[in-house]
Amino acid sequence: MDPQTPGAPSMRGTIPPEATSDVAPADSAPVTPRPGSLPTALVPSGIRPLDYRLGGILPNRPYVISGNPGTGKSVSCLEFAQQGLEGGETVVLITHDDPADVLASAAFLGIDIERPLREERFILLRFQLDFVRRLGRATTADAVFVELKRHLAEFKPGRIAIDSIVPFLDGGAASTTAIYGLIQFLDEMEVTSLLTFPGDMAGLYDRRLEPLMQRSAGVFHLTSDSERNHQLEVRKIRFEAASMGPVMFRILSGAGMVVITDPDSATISLVSDEIQRRLALVNMTDPLPNELVNGLRHHFEIDVRTGMVSAFSDLVRDGVGALLLNVRRDVIESALQLIRDLRLSNHNVPVVLITPYVLRSADRTRALRAGADDFLSSSLAPAELVARLQNIVKRGHWHDLMLASPEPGMILQPTTDGSTYEPMDGEALTKSVRGYLDRDQQPFFTMFLIRPEKGELKGLARLALNIVRVESGDLVAIDGKRVMVYLDSARPKDLASLKIRMREHALRLGYGDIEIEAFGFPTNENAVRELLGAPSAS
Repeated sequence: MDPQTPGAPSMRGTIPPEATSDVAPADSAPVTPRPGSLPTALVPSGIRPLDYRLGGILPNRPYVISGNPGTGKSVSCLEFAQQGLEGGETVVLITHDDPADVLASAAFLGIDIERPLREERFILLRFQLDFVRRLGRATTADAVFVELKRHLAEFKPGRIAIDSIVPFLDGGAASTTAIYGLIQFLDEMEVTSLLTFPGDMAGLYDRRLEPLMQRSAGVFHLTSDSERNHQLEVRKIRFEAASMGPVMFRILSGAGMVVITDPDSATISLVSDEIQRRLALVNMTDPLPNELVNGLRHHFEIDVRTGMVSAFSDLVRDGVGALLLNVRRDVIESALQLIRDLRLSNHNVPVVLITPYVLRSADRTRALRAGADDFLSSSLAPAELVARLQNIVKRGHWHDLMLASPEPGMILQPTTDGSTYEPMDGEALTKSVRGYLDRDQQPFFTMFLIRPEKGELKGLARLALNIVRVESGDLVAIDGKRVMVYLDSARPKDLASLKIRMREHALRLGYGDIEIEAFGFPTNENAVRELLGAPSAS
């Protein structure tokens, strides 16, 4: 196994009221276990359809989820992990996937795993590429589990998810004992575990799986259809439940698995072909490049507007396939407010943010929670932009994700003419960042303190403004005899190349050998709070 700890998006999206309501149709009602029927109290699994149907799972037992690719097995593992983290447990995820892909998947679902990764409450392990070959050469699988147990002992995990168990089955002669070893390992660790298997285990006889099937406290199967509707089927549980009927759900950006309690809502309402061919494009900053607009005109009828008010034109009211908001970082707040106003006015038109850069995960999650549907780059080729918009228009808008309360605003770098950024003063920057610390959801960021060997500070600050990502929330200020830089959603250990680039440019422009101090939050929380003049952490 190869430990991976990569790194900030935001909290889970809201759930449609019907997914948490105590009132539901009789054939899909949540289960309340019968008094006295359970030897151990159930705990939430975090997998919403499963908890909806069974009320939870027995702790310290293994569970198996099977399903074909795209049915939600990896999503189940992330939701299972998130529940453990929220309950104060340390969680381990063992996966085939690249850590960057796991982070991206979690960000899409609105699950924050980056901070637990930094705090070593979430341990991400990846199967080595030669794991199956090494296991195949071994006479038994014992050495694998001895190594794994030794590595995890100091973390004392409460939950372990393995996505998937296939590498333990493909190890040649050792695979005959690998599942026995895996079960023994999980029992000795005294954890609640979730194991995934690709495909359908129904009717599949594999004697290597028998020990796992016998030991598991629950076996579940996931399916999905062409309309992106998913279903969880309860195939076996070792505790009493009033119903084991299937549960329909969807996997949504910013919300994860959302239970469908109304069967009619499982299918997106059809929009006429005429409306699907109409697009409204609002240029809230510089116009979208002509080659993209011309490419879209070959496939859509486009009404191009400028500014804010025109977005609420009769064109939107009469129906369009999608509303495209062409934005930059300095107008993102206005765009989010526009989306909220649209949703409050019961407009269900899909809203797509088009930007000349990649939005950070924190901004994407805020936009999703405001009611946005997708994000596209203005650097896409026209053919790809058309294809993506056709899919978005066909998919439509899922309408129950907006937060009741507005998202807190982001602090923006000041400009002189609306396009040229100017350094802030140090007091303004520290006050702004202190405001982030006061929020319920703690941010993560890095502060740079830069001192030149020679030269004026204002020029050095402008150099920093040209290098950092101001459009995505970075801030630059002059604070006494130093330049202060706030780097949003960044960790010090990931910024080595940025430091090198700053030093090279500074040396070339005559500032000499600059000194850069880096303080990460929450890694260096006390130092950051002292730097900002913020109260110490309680």
